[in-house]
Parts: sequence; structure tokens; C-alpha cells
Amino acid sequence: MMPLNSILIIDPFRNLLNAYRMILEEEKYLVETALNLKEAYEFFNRTQYSVIITEYIPPFEGTDQMVMWVKKNSPETYIIMVTNVLVDERIYKKLFDIGVDDFILKPYSPEKVLVHIRKGLKLRDLIFKVHQLERISILEPIVEEVQGVFFNLTYFKKCLRQELKKANRHQHSFSLLLLKVPTKEKIGDRFDFFYKELVKIVRMSTREEDMVGKNNGNIGILLPETNEIGSNTLMQRLINLIQAHPSFKSDEVLRPYLDILSFQCFTYPDQFALPESLEVVLEEMKKEYPHS
Repeated sequence: MMPLNSILIIDPFRNLLNAYRMILEEEKYLVETALNLKEAYEFFNRTQYSVIITEYIPPFEGTDQMVMWVKKNSPETYIIMVTNVLVDERIYKKLFDIGVDDFILKPYSPEKVLVHIRKGLKLRDLIFKVHQLERISILEPIVEEVQGVFFNLTYFKKCLRQELKKANRHQHSFSLLLLKVPTKEKIGDRFDFFYKELVKIVRMSTREEDMVGKNNGNIGILLPETNEIGSNTLMQRLINLIQAHPSFKSDEVLRPYLDILSFQCFTYPDQFALPESLEVVLEEMKKEYPHS
């Protein structure tokens, strides 16, 4: 995570860097400086920045590549470009297209720079809040505890719908595993621990591209481009891992529930009948692709 209000300044003139540092540190910003792009990349490899202020340094292609690299790896970083070079409309447009957020022509006052930095930090904070809301809207609350992505039911249905469309369009198979978990009413106070441990096992045993999510009280696993053999292999591995899990084997309350855990396996397009909680997704697809 980037330090709060951290700024990297890139400029080939050391006296300007020192002036920048003095002004910005008085405003309680965390400031680092680089004389060239090589030094800048060394800083990038160590940390992320809230704001980058960069001179348009020749060769200009190097500056363009740096801007694109930063935006690819840290899209919320606010990039301010300063220059005394005459910039025509074509270059001006290109700079904003590749990721420059703000542009200041020299000469300028320290107050002007501070105004642009404050604007950038406000936008950065807004982006963070939007990302946080997006994250909350698609993930289950236990995601921090299971240390892996675990989608809520609404987003899991969306993933299934997208996978159905992709499989239908490209004639690929994919599989869906559903781990049926005993209800909270049956397990009682130990349910939350039991459920979280199951999610951890599933998440650690699946690929990065596999999507794991909630299906009512159960756990769904979406396996792109996976046939019946592949899904059955994963299912058997999960059964073995769950049965051997030390926390379950040593827990007298949870141990009996290992015997009533069960999997359902569906592979598209072969006999792809879904449980009631997910049937609506299949019905939507039949309307969209009536002849499939």
C-alpha cells in the first residue's frame, strides 16, 4: 500500500528538486526525488506514490513509457507533468491519452503546484473509495479472513453468466462444483469457523483463474475451460484435503459433519442442469441463445 500523501518528483535539475522538497515537506508531504528516469524506476520498484511530478524529459518516448508503466502498475497514482517545452495539440492530447492527469507550464509559483497536488490527492482518495465500494459489492465479508477472493452470490452468478456466454461463443467446456455445507442451524456456534476453513481449503487448492463464491449457504467453484475429468480430479482432491484437515479431525463437534459434506459437479455443455439457486442464469442464457 502506498504511504499517505507520498510524492515523487522527477527533474534533471537538482536545485529545482531541492526547492520542491523544501516547499512540499513544509506542507507535511513525504517527498522523494529522482534526477532521471533510471532513478525513478528504482524508486518505483520500492514503493508506490500518491502523486508523481515529472519534467517532460528527453527522449520524450522514455517519459511516455514511464507514464504508461506507472498507470498500468498503480492506476490511482496522480501524474502531474511540468515543462517549458512548447507542446502542440497533438502531443498534449497524447499525453492525457497515455495517462497524464495534469499539466503545468513553466514558470509557475509554488502555490500553483500545491493547488494541483491537493486536487490530485482528492481524486486519488475518491478513486480509492470507489474501488473499496466495488470490492465490497462483489466480495463476501469473510474475504480478509480466508486470505483469498471469495465472491458473493450476486457476483458469482454474474461470473457464471459470463462463463456461459464465453463457452457458448467459443465452444469451450467449463465446470461448476458446488460444495453442499450443512446449515448453520445444524452446526450451531461452530458453523462460521467450519465454513471459513472450508473456503480456505478450496481457495488454496484452486487456480488463480478459478472463481470461488457463495451459493446460498454452500460454496461454488467455477472452473473455466475444465472438462469433467478435470473437475472430478479437483473434487476428489478437495474431499481428501477436507477429510484430513487437522482442525476438523480433532474437533468432536465438527468431525461428524465431514461425512455429510457432498459435492455436485456440472460440466458444460454435457447434462448442464443447475440447482434452483442458479437456474435463473441458465434460463437467461436460453433466451439469449435459443438454439444452443
